[in-house]
Amino acid sequence: MLKFSPVVAILAAASFVTAPAFGQDVPAPVSTEAPVAAPAPAPECELHVWPTENYLGVSMGLLSGFGVIGVLADQAASKGKVQTVKDLMREYLGPEVQKEELNRIGLLKTLKLPENYTIIVQPPTPFNEDLKKDPALKAKVKEINATIKEGKRLTSSQSKCYAELITTHIFYHKAMMYGSNLFTGWNYRNFGDKMLLKKPATGQVKNPLEYFPPKTAEDVDKAKVELRDAYSKDFIEYVDKKVFGVAPAQ
Repeated sequence: MLKFSPVVAILAAASFVTAPAFGQDVPAPVSTEAPVAAPAPAPECELHVWPTENYLGVSMGLLSGFGVIGVLADQAASKGKVQTVKDLMREYLGPEVQKEELNRIGLLKTLKLPENYTIIVQPPTPFNEDLKKDPALKAKVKEINATIKEGKRLTSSQSKCYAELITTHIFYHKAMMYGSNLFTGWNYRNFGDKMLLKKPATGQVKNPLEYFPPKTAEDVDKAKVELRDAYSKDFIEYVDKKVFGVAPAQ
């Protein structure tokens, strides 16, 4: 399951002891201190997972550009707020939804990793447009990209079996000849017991969309389900094609 490391809190109960009479044997003192919990052992194997908040959108054709979506869908999805396609992707397919879908698929099973891998969820990769407004965030992403380029682990983990799955972007694309598709990009880095990686598995795949973005109020729920389903199919197809190099069936 995709989960954050738990935090354990210990509550100490106070103990009150009356003073003994003169000459009475004094009992051994009763400790009122809570026992100190031993630190949890480090996971034997680790898979670090980065969801994403980087949503992209492109429309190509005679009437290029998204603008805002239809008024009915806008009202149904956001109670009157004006939303773009990127806004809807963020709402329908946020980091928590991404984690839910990867849990549903079975992340370790799909990546063919043993069950002794502990899944550790990291903060989402940021929205590209936010980098322009935040120099500190831009510098941090630059540092991360340099670390990836050098083939180093993105965390300080020394785990003897270690892997990373980075979601780089979720991209809605609409074209006259090809219709609407959801592309999702990933970077899978399986280090095994090494500290340096020779070859990552990068790439993006796509699956078609029919109801997203919704045009009517009746299409909103269909669009939400469809977007999640396309994301899940993207991941399975990405692993087959880009990680294990399995050719599609003829």
